[in-house]
Amino acid sequence: MLDEQLQPIQRLPLDVPPTAELLAASPDLATVVVTDTCRVIIMAAGRPIPVEIVAADSATLLPGDRLLVTAPTLERLTYIGREYDTKGEHLVFLVDLGSGHVLDQAVLDAVDASVTTVPHPHDGSVVLDAAMGQDGALIYVAQVLDDRLKVELVAENVVAASFAPSGDRLLLTPHPSFDNQISVLEWPSRRPLARLHADDMEIEGLAFFLYGCFLSDRRVLLMTYEHGLLLCTGELNPVAWISLEPPFETSDVQVSTMRGVAEAVFGVAEDVFAADIRDGKSRSWTLWRIPPSRVDAD
Repeated sequence: MLDEQLQPIQRLPLDVPPTAELLAASPDLATVVVTDTCRVIIMAAGRPIPVEIVAADSATLLPGDRLLVTAPTLERLTYIGREYDTKGEHLVFLVDLGSGHVLDQAVLDAVDASVTTVPHPHDGSVVLDAAMGQDGALIYVAQVLDDRLKVELVAENVVAASFAPSGDRLLLTPHPSFDNQISVLEWPSRRPLARLHADDMEIEGLAFFLYGCFLSDRRVLLMTYEHGLLLCTGELNPVAWISLEPPFETSDVQVSTMRGVAEAVFGVAEDVFAADIRDGKSRSWTLWRIPPSRVDAD
């Protein structure tokens, strides 16, 4: 468990297979969910609870001791004497945390996909981002009512990036194979509220990357391929460019020694973000804080 400075504050050794991958954990680490590709394992109350779900790619803890798991259907094929698995449609499972029993399941019409999730901060819904490589992406929302799953298609060929902290808006970034537009949807109505197309910026060669996030209800951080990070208002009005390579050093203050290219950015706390910096062959996570600006005075 890491704090807002990305420093470890709690460790929990787990008796799981060495190939296991972490899928989810509660803030107090009382419940941890891993997969060894053959099954999902819920670690709770000091005992493992196996769930027979193969090749799970995401798990999200839900209110009411429930767990949402996504996994592709697998088909074993043979080519030139070699066997391999291929992904078919994706399944969504609602699991009881205490017993590991599957209570309900739904099918996503997404073939050969990898699913990541963006949980809503308050209402229990989960946005499912089914990425299909160059074939695009499908964005769904999963909701639970009386232990039954309801899954709806929200958008296509965009990336679900982030909810605003208040939960009233969802940020969508462009899929690299399709448009070059950032958009914000009202939640839960999903009504379009704001958009920012790269052409609106009148900067040659500007292209938005798939990473972006709400830093606060009033600030959005966007990532571009060649021009660094762009700070916007919650309505996607550009405010300032942010460079992670400091333009100067003085005898009084050394701004930073970190020089490199951001591979990804994630909001950590209000006006604080983590950047995955690539400097040559090395990569490291660093924290950055954005000072107050005219956005906060509006």
